[in-house]
Amino acid sequence: MRVPTRQPRGAARRAEILAAAGELLARSGTAAVTHRQVAERAGVSHGSIRYYFDSRDALLMACLQEIEAERSAEAERALAEAAAEADAPSAEDTARRLIRCLSGASLSDSALRGGLCWLVDTTRESGDLSAELSRERRVLERQAEEILRVSGFPQAPADLAVALGEGIMLKILVEGRTHIAAGATEALGRFLRQYRE
Repeated sequence: MRVPTRQPRGAARRAEILAAAGELLARSGTAAVTHRQVAERAGVSHGSIRYYFDSRDALLMACLQEIEAERSAEAERALAEAAAEADAPSAEDTARRLIRCLSGASLSDSALRGGLCWLVDTTRESGDLSAELSRERRVLERQAEEILRVSGFPQAPADLAVALGEGIMLKILVEGRTHIAAGATEALGRFLRQYRE
């Protein structure tokens, strides 16, 4: 009996399209994520994009959900590392884990710059995308709160730590400086030392 191969190929094609859209989103913001540009980047026909994503909003929503899934998985890894430590992690180690919770595994300046830019762009695109981003932010804050708790910083407000981390990264970006993750980690570490029990 012949096993159909269309479904795995279709899933692979959809993943390629999402990867291309994600690259465009990170590099150039939401304005770059058009069916035509994504098709060109993925090396597929314009019709292929429409087959998998019936609208630009659907494509952006899928990108947002994919990015969030990757970020959330990295936050869970950071949480597991913190929970596995015999002694309470230092403020600096906890700050590094919080930055991973905020941004995902890639902490290069270009990845963080792209992430900050699409984050702002997405809120202006549509109500549905903004609502999805808001939902994802609540998940992020719960993960940050758990990282703080298992790391010995239960009194540190997670929402404030998240805002500080992202705010410092944005400040470094706007000032044209480099080493975004290191700068944000240092600032978060100083903030957390106030809450060590």
